[in-house]
Amino acid sequence: MKKVFCLIIAAALTLTACSRPDEPASDMGDSPPSAAENEKISVVTTIFPQYDFARAIAGDNAEVTMLLPPAAESHSYEPTPRDIMKVQECDAFIYVGGESEQWVEDVLESVDTNGKKIITLIDCVDAVEEEIVEGMEDDEDHDDEDFDDDDVKDRALSDWAGEWKSAYPYLLDGTLDPYLEKLAEEDGTKTAEDFRARYDYAYNTDADKVTIDDSSITYYVNGVANKTRYEYGGFKILLNESGQKRVRYQFDAVGETNGAPRYIEFSDHLIAPGEEIEHFHLYRSDEGHDALSEEWERWPTYYPAAYTGDDILEELTEGGEEPAYDEHVWTSPKNAKLIVQRLSDAFCEIDAANAETYRSNADAYSLRLDEIDAKFQSIVDGAARKTIVFGDRFPFRYFADAYGLDYYAAFPGCSTETEPSAATVRFLIDKINEERIPAVFHIELSNKRMAETISEATGAEVLELHACHNISKDDFASGANYLDIMTRNAENLQKALS
Repeated sequence: MKKVFCLIIAAALTLTACSRPDEPASDMGDSPPSAAENEKISVVTTIFPQYDFARAIAGDNAEVTMLLPPAAESHSYEPTPRDIMKVQECDAFIYVGGESEQWVEDVLESVDTNGKKIITLIDCVDAVEEEIVEGMEDDEDHDDEDFDDDDVKDRALSDWAGEWKSAYPYLLDGTLDPYLEKLAEEDGTKTAEDFRARYDYAYNTDADKVTIDDSSITYYVNGVANKTRYEYGGFKILLNESGQKRVRYQFDAVGETNGAPRYIEFSDHLIAPGEEIEHFHLYRSDEGHDALSEEWERWPTYYPAAYTGDDILEELTEGGEEPAYDEHVWTSPKNAKLIVQRLSDAFCEIDAANAETYRSNADAYSLRLDEIDAKFQSIVDGAARKTIVFGDRFPFRYFADAYGLDYYAAFPGCSTETEPSAATVRFLIDKINEERIPAVFHIELSNKRMAETISEATGAEVLELHACHNISKDDFASGANYLDIMTRNAENLQKALS
């Protein structure tokens, strides 16, 4: 990634050297001039919300640029050399700060940021972690739950070569208790003891350790080693009643087993060789592969032998990664007000001569935000229900929290998925029917297919709740703004909560 950005930076510097000073600017500010050149501050933003806030605060005192083209998908945006040149030359750079803008850190490390105000929206508010609610599919879900059958490839026993240890002893000695408590907290209906019973069945195995090479597996049971040769028997694609798919790689013992299982199957949530294996599930039987195919409630799990119990706990509770914060902070007008104040303060520091204008514009805009905030609250307070359903991604966590709304959706806000499983669609259909919810939402610039499918099955009206990630080319050309969009959102929310 660094090498790629170095090449892009070099291209950007070439553009800087070769560009003509009288080159015309685009509607979004193609090459923002510095404050020293025209006495206007230059502000570069990544996406629409901060672009709209910045132009409302700065008025005629700034050249405000939005890098994301209208109608483009914000989560897949990558900067061009000209975009990087804009960042390099601006007085203030405003970006979201979430995972979808990881490219920003590489750019900022590569350009001169001395004297430049750099503002991240996610630092303007109290950020919360992205939430996975009942029925929602998670990008963190295992890779083999949704795949094309033709993409599944054969694999050799050597794919799992190495020394591995079972997670089961750490369940028994209490090391994994924090994970069980986390599951109970997230579920809300089951206790940690309920999950302990479930995992006691799922993880149960007498082989605390296994060692695998190209052709054999050594099982360690009560300290006694038993080495058995296996040959590959192919793979099987399984589908359970909830619509979840799994690939099982099957191996059969060759010759005498001396008590070792004759039939085994591996599942590691991968569907082809070549990727690093973090853990796997090992299914064993003497009765045949058909018996193993019936096991969906058991998943004896093995981790690298070098892992400690705490390492396994960390993998289970955090996936070995930092928490993923929900980056859609602007969807709550309350948060938008905090962001506006932060931008106003930054502009005042950059351009003290026009500070009074910035403060006055920010105050006026904040009053408008207060009005729309009060409108949303009034709608929710007088509503017949407090639940909304999205046949789409859900980038409205902060909005829902602000007004006490419950929600169900196919995917979290930053998901890269667009095609839900049949189980997810069925869950949302059932939820709408059970609670007689009159509308199903989609977000802006969506293909609406999922919402329309749910509508056809339930009769719910398809409505848009616009998250302001970006706007269409027509809306951009007509001067659409955050306040207009939120006003339309209020009208559709009222319909959905009636």
